[in-house]
Order: sequence, then C-alpha cells, then structure tokens
Amino acid sequence: MSSLSFSPSMDPPAQQIPLLPSRQPPSNSDASTSPIGPLALLLGRATGRRGTSMLVRETAARELEERRIDWGYSKPVVALDITWNLAFVFVSLGVLIHSVHEKPNTPIRLWIVVYAAQCLVHVVLVWFEFKRRNARRARDMETQQQQEPDGYVTNESDEDDGGQRSFSRCESVNTMVSLIWWLFGFYWVVAGGNILMQNAPSLYWLAVVFLAFDVFFAVFCVVLACLIGIALCCCLPCIIAILYAVAGQEGATDADLSMLPKYRYRVSNEPSPGDGLMVPVETSSRYLTTERVLLCEDAECCICLSPYEDGVELHALPCNHHFHYACITKWLKMNATCPLCKYNILKNCEHV
Repeated sequence: MSSLSFSPSMDPPAQQIPLLPSRQPPSNSDASTSPIGPLALLLGRATGRRGTSMLVRETAARELEERRIDWGYSKPVVALDITWNLAFVFVSLGVLIHSVHEKPNTPIRLWIVVYAAQCLVHVVLVWFEFKRRNARRARDMETQQQQEPDGYVTNESDEDDGGQRSFSRCESVNTMVSLIWWLFGFYWVVAGGNILMQNAPSLYWLAVVFLAFDVFFAVFCVVLACLIGIALCCCLPCIIAILYAVAGQEGATDADLSMLPKYRYRVSNEPSPGDGLMVPVETSSRYLTTERVLLCEDAECCICLSPYEDGVELHALPCNHHFHYACITKWLKMNATCPLCKYNILKNCEHV
C-alpha cells in the first residue's frame, strides 16, 4: 500500500482550525480493518499517472471493494447464495442415490460427495458471517444512540475484528481446497473418458455440470474485475457517480458542504505563465476565505484529471486539497473524507 502523503507540488497544510463542527463520533467499520482490495493494490503499482491521481483511484477502488462486500452480504444476495449452494447439495444427493448401480472407473462419486460437502461448508460460513454483520450493525446503531458525553462511542471492535479474521481464514481455506478439488475432478473426468460416460452417465454429467459452473463464475469474476480496473483508470467520474448513487453510508450533507471554502479559478499568468488565482466566492453560509495563488502544475482536479479552466468553480477542503466543485461534491456526499489524505470533514481529523 502506497503512503498517503501530500504531493510535493500541493499547497502546504492548512492550520489546524476545524471548518466544520464535529457532528458524529468515530465508529468502527470494516473499512478500517479489512485489507485493501486487489484492484487498489494493482492500481497502487500502476505507472504512467501522477501520484495524487493514483491516490484518488486507490481510494475509489477501496470504496468499490467495501460496496461489493456490503452488497454481497445483503439479504437478497445471501438468500440467493444459500439457495444456490443448497440446490447443488440436494441435486448431488439425488443423483448419488439414483446412481447407486453405476460403476465409474474413477473416484468421481467421492468427488461429488466432497463437492457437496464444500457447498454445505460455504452455506454455514455465509450464514454465520451474515448474522455477525447484522449483530454488529444493530450494536453500532445502539451505541450511536447512547453516545458518551464527550461525543465518542465505546470501542467494541476487538470481537468483531476477531470474527472477521476467523471468517476470512475459513473462507480462504475453503476456496483453496475447492480449487484443488476442482483440479482433481477435472482430471478424473478426463481420465475416465468414454468409459466413465458409458458406465456412470449420471455421475459423469453431474461432474461436468459442476465443473462448468465453476469455470463460468471464475471467468465472470475475472472479466468484471478487469472492467472495473479499466473504468477506474479511464472513467473515474462515472465510478464516483455510481458509488454516489448506491452509497449506503452517511456522507456530508448540503449544510456541511456549505461550510467549505468555495473559489472561482482565474488565469493570471503570474508569477509565471499558466499560473492562476483561486478567488473566494461567498457561500450560502456567508463563509468567505482569502485569495490563493495556484501554480500551473497544481491547476488540475485529481478526480477527473481535467485542468482547471478559467471561471470554473472549485472547493478546498480543510486539509488544503482542492478539486472541481462538482467532482468533490459527489465524492463527499458518498464519503466525507478527502480522496487524497483521508481527512474527514465531519470529524475534523485524519481517518486511519
């Protein structure tokens, strides 16, 4: 993971005076304890982009990973996942009973039994993780309603972190065993050949169907990950719009955004050609800040990678990073942290 430090070309840090009042206490979430998704790691090692823009893309990749995990443990998806795997178990049981008289020349019957057992293990793991997440969500809502007098909630993340790590280990082991067992099944089906298909047609075709389903889902996941990676590199504003549309966490409100300094960019060509000025614009909260000089190499939005044009509106965060008004507004309504340095504008602190 690359360090989230300020780019040397950015403006110096702002003074430690909060621009927004603290509205909610820090809460524990998977975002602070879960590992960075593979897309974020790949983007962190990519080349050909400026450092600040890559930080934004890594942050967007993490947001997508968090949304994927939350969506993956929603009630409809969990119900479909459990139903799908239980269907595999019942179909396997039915075929095994129906094919008692069949005599395969490879241990394909054993392969189907273990495959069905792996489906049952997956169902149990998903169900317990779903219940754990629901219990944690209910506990978080309760602690938010019973805040400490100083505005902070008690820290009860140790048990959740332990449960998350245990589930991740069990799921990883189950996935690795499934991959190895898939290779055994593929080998036994190929080695059995026509003899297996003639002596045990039910077991043969059931194994072929299971193997084909696994290949289909593996290819689907790889293609989806590639498409998301390409979109993050080439069309980040669209990704932000999608995240904003499906955002499940509380971001900044219009009242919070009205407290942020607002500017209009003016090309001045001083002190050198291409430099500009960030001219303050009075917001609805009647907040007005001072004029700022913006060097040519800094006159670019790190979200959309577009240079600032004369007259465009900008927003500056308390951490002194600046972006297009439209770009950062969508981002903060989805996640109230700076996409570069993780400064939380609601808590007036850097999110770790």
